[in-house]
Amino acid sequence: MDKITHQVRAEHWTKIMNECINSGMPKTAWCRANGVSEKQFFYWQRILRREAFENSQNASLPGIVGPDLALVPATQRTVSFTEIKLPSSPQNTAPVFHPDLVIRKGDIVLEISNSVSDALLSRIGGILDAE
Repeated sequence: MDKITHQVRAEHWTKIMNECINSGMPKTAWCRANGVSEKQFFYWQRILRREAFENSQNASLPGIVGPDLALVPATQRTVSFTEIKLPSSPQNTAPVFHPDLVIRKGDIVLEISNSVSDALLSRIGGILDAE
């Protein structure tokens, strides 16, 4: 494939990949919904990533990668930032205790983990025997 044909196809697939990424959908689902061949999508993703990586090794701004960087001369590249919103964490982040042993005696319920010390187990045994 000559350079011009490759560049036209690369621009076409870069546009498709950007649409997919901006949709927020999983890539395979987006391809199916938009009639795009998954095989071709991932083929061009691999090609464009490799070219972007190769160009980043020679660029004046190392570390910038993306499918459309293969098409932009290093002298015209700019750095941009995007805010990434993380999913909110639940209010109660305390770890949940899952006992390894549960002892019930009358109204008393003891939940014990495997990490309990021997001394504490002896004391608990003494208390249960006393009742």
